[in-house]
Amino acid sequence: MHALPAPSPALVRLFLAAALGATAAFAAEPETFTIKTLPAQMRYDVTELMITPGAQVKIIFENQDQMPHNMCFFQPGTDVVAVSNQMMEKPEEALKRNWLPEDPRMWMHSKMVNPEEKEELVFKAPDKPGEYPYVCTFPGHATSMQGRLKVFAPGPQLTDLKFQLYLGDWKKLPDFSTLQPQREGEIADGLIQLKFDDYKNQFAVVYTGKLNAPKEAEYTFAIASDDGTRLLIDDKKVVEHDGIHPSTEIREGKVKLKAGEHVFRLEYFQAAGGAEVFASWKGADFSPTPLSKWVHPQWKSGAKAKKKVEHVGMPLVVAKEPIVYRNFIAGAGNRGIAVGYPGGMSIAWNAEQMNLVLLWRGAFFDAARHWTDRGGGAQPPLGYDLLRPAPEPAPPFARLAAADTEWPKLDKSQRAEGYQWKGYQLDALRFPTFLYTWEGVQVADRFDVEGDAVAGSGQLIRTLKLTGQIPPEAFFRVAAGSSIQPSDSGFAIEGGKFGIDGREYQNSFEVAVEGARIAGQNLVVPARPEIKITYTWPGAHAGHARKP
Repeated sequence: MHALPAPSPALVRLFLAAALGATAAFAAEPETFTIKTLPAQMRYDVTELMITPGAQVKIIFENQDQMPHNMCFFQPGTDVVAVSNQMMEKPEEALKRNWLPEDPRMWMHSKMVNPEEKEELVFKAPDKPGEYPYVCTFPGHATSMQGRLKVFAPGPQLTDLKFQLYLGDWKKLPDFSTLQPQREGEIADGLIQLKFDDYKNQFAVVYTGKLNAPKEAEYTFAIASDDGTRLLIDDKKVVEHDGIHPSTEIREGKVKLKAGEHVFRLEYFQAAGGAEVFASWKGADFSPTPLSKWVHPQWKSGAKAKKKVEHVGMPLVVAKEPIVYRNFIAGAGNRGIAVGYPGGMSIAWNAEQMNLVLLWRGAFFDAARHWTDRGGGAQPPLGYDLLRPAPEPAPPFARLAAADTEWPKLDKSQRAEGYQWKGYQLDALRFPTFLYTWEGVQVADRFDVEGDAVAGSGQLIRTLKLTGQIPPEAFFRVAAGSSIQPSDSGFAIEGGKFGIDGREYQNSFEVAVEGARIAGQNLVVPARPEIKITYTWPGAHAGHARKP
């Protein structure tokens, strides 16, 4: 029998390196999270994750919607909506990149995941603490489809941790002030634990220690136990789960603490059977941190519970025909009527002002607010690039001595005097025409669409038809703004920023109308039997017709 040759030193080093590498890989098993899209809602089901700096992470991104979505991660402080909308300035180039922004602040992204598909993202968390936004950059989705990856180190641990052990048979937590401890001592590693091998049942423990709050803020404490538990900070109860029960449920409580040291107290009793106790805390600037040696199997150090989004979940999806929605519409005044058109374009028309008040592109409307509870409150549009043709409520027509005469304003009731609302009519393809009279003139106000606004091409074409004797010196106000300049396609309007429901819009658009003139901060046109106006978003161009 021949002896095998001894391995060379180089081979030994290679083997050891491989073994150590395998051990490190095993030790660095990534923490896994699943994020799904909410069907027809343009939202992720998890909008907040919390992990520690440098951690290995795996995100399973599942698209359960019927349209494509992605996940793009950006540096802290990035205006993800602005980054996403900026792509619409050169939509043809963005389409070639599959709607991925060219922005150095984007440090990771998924592909554009098709409906009913998924993708796994495995990565090392940033080393720098902060809130890293993630967003879907498909056109029109960024305003609602976003979340935060919170990268924070663990928080402070308990110090000066002590225990007092009591013996007795209880069905709920006793009054410890009336009892004498059987024994007491210190816990060197600062973690709550059950190290009482001589007592399996019928005992209780009080743990006391100190916790240092990094700053004045609200902190969340979590407990789970078999059997009862109560957690107190500075002798005030924060969270409790008393009685005999298994440790299947995690309960949370919040408390506002000043910066500095606070007295921690956890009371626990064990009746019979299983014996387990868990506690943790988390703050705005540190990740959830366990305060016990045993960690509940359902507790994740990184994941925060799914955020409940109120009044979301009944999106009105426009297909081949327009959708007319009459309800309380944010930014549209009283008696607003919203219309979603094919091609990703929508309007809000007001039946008191007899005028167009809002235009937008992207998603149309979510009706959930008006179907939930008592249905109160005004719902904002779902889409993006909201436009407001005029900064204040005003009637569409006026008799002026000169075109540059100041345009009349509405009174507090915002009702246009001299106008009478006649409703609206739907044609065979459900395109509405709004009807009203002004000084004996019958007015029909209709909108058609061309192209696809989400894809970067799209126009709203408005046609007003006047029947009857038009008054002399009558003008129609097309738009108003702080800046109105002639452009290649008509007029470029800077209407001034405005906000609706906490979101701010630039309000820049282009208008084409024959015979229009600039009159101060107004764009007006003499009233005539037919007035045709084209509204275009910046960077958009005419596409395929979608007219009935």
